[in-house]
Amino acid sequence: MKIVKSIDTVFNTNYEYMEVLKKRVDDLFINNKNPLWHYVSRIKAEESYALKLETGRVSNPAELEDFFACTIVVENLSQIEFAIRLVEKFCIIEERRPKETSFTHKEPHSFQFDDLRLYVKLKKDEYTPASPIYNFLFEIQIKTFLQHAWTIATHGLIYKSDTISWSKERIAFQIKAMLEHAELSIAGVENLATFPEIAKEDKNSIDLKKILKIYTDFFEVEALPKDIVRLCKNTQSLLYALRLSGDELAEILEKEREEGRGPHISNLSPYLIVVQSIIYQKKECIEQFLNNKKARFKLLITEDIDIHSLDIQNKENIIRI
Repeated sequence: MKIVKSIDTVFNTNYEYMEVLKKRVDDLFINNKNPLWHYVSRIKAEESYALKLETGRVSNPAELEDFFACTIVVENLSQIEFAIRLVEKFCIIEERRPKETSFTHKEPHSFQFDDLRLYVKLKKDEYTPASPIYNFLFEIQIKTFLQHAWTIATHGLIYKSDTISWSKERIAFQIKAMLEHAELSIAGVENLATFPEIAKEDKNSIDLKKILKIYTDFFEVEALPKDIVRLCKNTQSLLYALRLSGDELAEILEKEREEGRGPHISNLSPYLIVVQSIIYQKKECIEQFLNNKKARFKLLITEDIDIHSLDIQNKENIIRI
């Protein structure tokens, strides 16, 4: 596409500043964002810059608000406000679109693009040398991963296509509607989970809840891992393999606690404490398991575990460390 000289001049005059601005903004957000978030940025290509001017919506070609733009992608809707706070730490927010979270110009049947956009300028601190980059307005989009995925997957269909296709756009926005519904379901999962139609349990979840209660009853919170669900599932597999119930495990740990062991052991993880406690209180279950040549489960035994009382004839079912 032919770019006229006047547009080319304005573009190239400001492009070098955009490169400096991009490096500064990239460093700030990449180094300070939540590790679970995603960050991406870009400077408009010259052809895209020229097409934007031709929309007739740009008052000053030298101050194109999205000449440089970046996107912060967060897990779900509940993280949007945390991302805004991160932006406020380093930038002055000049404008926000949409202006309010509780008001929209969209019709109920419309699903056009309306992700949160902040138009900002970098804050200048006293230790930073003077630079024109602090005068430039730029765009920060804040999206969830589902919103970002839709943008990437459909951008070529809606904005960068060489064909006019009502049907393609229709499909793209139908997908957006479905993803918005999924996003709302994620945001409202706590309330949705209480609905009678879905508030159900199976034997597996009941067993896991019982194991969870055992751990919270016998161990201090600080002794338990952050991923306590994984711990409960590992313990459930252990109990199934040894043919023990949750009630029997509670009894085992209670006896161990009374004898000054069990939860009082400080050099083992909660899971290995359970293994050690079963060895002390129900060694016949361990020995029966070890003699089961069809077992798929492997029992983790570390050098810290006392196994002197066990009669181990078969080591195939053991992971020894």
